[in-house]
Amino acid sequence: MNLRSLLRHREAVTVSGVVILVLLVMLVQPAFAAPSNLLRIANSTVILALLAAGSAVVIMTRNIDVSVGSMLALTGIVGGLMLRDGVPAVLTVVVVLALGAALGVVNGLGVTYGHVPSIVMTLGTLGAYRGLSFLITEGHSIENVPAGYKAIGRADILGVPLLVWLVIVALIGIGLFLGRTRLGRHVYATGDNRDGAHLIGVRTNGVIILAFAVSGVCAAAAALVFLAQVGSISNQAGQGIEMRAIAAAVIGGVALSGGVGTVFGAAAGAVFITAAVSSLSFLGIPGFWADTVIGAILLVALFADARVRKALDHRRVLDRYRAVHEAAPDAAENRKVAQ
Repeated sequence: MNLRSLLRHREAVTVSGVVILVLLVMLVQPAFAAPSNLLRIANSTVILALLAAGSAVVIMTRNIDVSVGSMLALTGIVGGLMLRDGVPAVLTVVVVLALGAALGVVNGLGVTYGHVPSIVMTLGTLGAYRGLSFLITEGHSIENVPAGYKAIGRADILGVPLLVWLVIVALIGIGLFLGRTRLGRHVYATGDNRDGAHLIGVRTNGVIILAFAVSGVCAAAAALVFLAQVGSISNQAGQGIEMRAIAAAVIGGVALSGGVGTVFGAAAGAVFITAAVSSLSFLGIPGFWADTVIGAILLVALFADARVRKALDHRRVLDRYRAVHEAAPDAAENRKVAQ
């Protein structure tokens, strides 16, 4: 596989990494590859996959969102309170998703019209949204989520958890939006060359705000999944998960330089991280090594990505150099013929 193919099929590389990881751990602990454990890994991945997909869309615009964990907590707390107080589940879902979009829009407005760097803006809202969560709950967990809603977290179709199916559908929807719509292509164009995209008529500020709104909606969807799986939520929910979401997106091939990547790659990165963390317990490695392992994986992915892109840029320059020198003799010959 050459460099261009590698960049075009980064998702396949990540999926191959997941398969190799499972096979390697299976050699030591065969139970790791048991269907029941693989389904458990898939069910544990859905929250991170949603957050990674949202983070990926923001990164594609050459920005970053480190507030997804706080958005998960705040939207989840609002959703938990509504469900506990008897608000219909459908209305709760709509309100929570709308709240997530609004929180994301706040980030987008600060980055575009406020001219605040995205890392600074989202670091600020990370603290602000977490503080609001604490003010609402006064430090207490939201319990007593109706059993009917929690049953969603235990339901399955064809043996696969219902939430896994729902997240797959959501990822397909986001993927189709990015790959098959004009607005989705504007997301890539904005990240690849914001000034150039603006010159050809792309409303780059609107695209960036939309990307942050998508990230907020994904965080809210992750909160709804959290409520269904856990049945309660506190203001500490999702703390630190933002770095895993960004790591998953990068491992899945989303370039921090913008304009490259897919949500499917980000989801594959989430599966890889979840499988890697799960493998630690099977290998008898203490759980506190998880962040170290994820950090090491992220560094390897960033290093490999930088090396591949540097080599690709070098090859592109060589191709242009050869094209210029091959065209020069032909042009001279044509001038002689014309004379």
